Amino acid sequence: MSRFGKTVVKLRVPILIMSLLLLVPAAMGYFKTRINYDVLTYLPKDIETMKGQEILANDFGTGAFSLVVVEGM
Repeated sequence: MSRFGKTVVKLRVPILIMSLLLLVPAAMGYFKTRINYDVLTYLPKDIETMKGQEILANDFGTGAFSLVVVEGM
């Protein structure tokens, strides 16, 4: 373990540069990722689930998809 530590201390500048170079694409991916919490948008429109969802939305004004918030867990 002390050999590993000595190597890290000896190569600290290249390790820091490599870390910063790897941070750039990671940050770009982080900021360009769009989060969509509506799971139904990922489903194809022609499957039975989406057809049923559309019927529920048209007849009742809302679909079967609901979010549940639980506090104190």
